[in-house]
Amino acid sequence: MNTPQPPENDIHNAETRHPVDQIEPLPQGGDESIDRICEVLGRTFEWVAEADEPTEKGLRAAVVLYCVRTDLIGKESLDDLAFSLRYSEGEVDDLIQGFCHAINWK
Repeated sequence: MNTPQPPENDIHNAETRHPVDQIEPLPQGGDESIDRICEVLGRTFEWVAEADEPTEKGLRAAVVLYCVRTDLIGKESLDDLAFSLRYSEGEVDDLIQGFCHAINWK
């Protein structure tokens, strides 16, 4: 019997755990999982958009990358960016903690 292949870009067919699963574990089945993912993404974008200055929005976006996908931006790159924008290491650490708190990442 020839069964159709599931679409590769369908989140329901993902074989690996994404960091968002650690933040907001997916319930078993149903469309609730998509709703929860959208909620976390919404809180993430809201946190980035709360910044007043465009440079701070960029730094916050880099903090999100550092927290969620460290392979995309490492701590050294984050610190270099922060330094170029005249942020201290302590301020960057506060942003990291603020992001984790904003999305309830413990």
